[in-house]
Amino acid sequence: MLKAFFHTGFVVKDLEKTIDFYTNVMGLRVAGRMERSGDFACQLLAFSDAHIKGAFLDLGDGHQLELIQYINPSSGDGDFERNNLGASHLAFFVDDIDNFYRETAAKGLRFNNDPAALHDESGKLLRKALYAQDPDGNWLEFVELF
Repeated sequence: MLKAFFHTGFVVKDLEKTIDFYTNVMGLRVAGRMERSGDFACQLLAFSDAHIKGAFLDLGDGHQLELIQYINPSSGDGDFERNNLGASHLAFFVDDIDNFYRETAAKGLRFNNDPAALHDESGKLLRKALYAQDPDGNWLEFVELF
């Protein structure tokens, strides 16, 4: 049965551009790179002439983000709204969401909203959260717990 989470994968248009975003804007580090073609890739991906390249990025907490660029067949344009079936997001905890918002917006991160605050019935602040998109349109969520 299931043992643990391994990674979350995003398909990207330009692997190097997206690695640059996740390392220089988001602060992740490259844990490894890969390139696959041949029998294993074709069987796994169910394309007769599959060829991909990718990278694993992490924060050192065990969960990794896998970025995959399809060389063959090439990827079409993605256009997922958050409410479409098949749309997904990757969520991160942050220490200071307001500071994170200012710093990463200045680096070009495209946010969907300002930090939204969730309060309990007594008015106590429970969390702040916001959504953004990476350069390929993948949805990211950022959460600060109080």
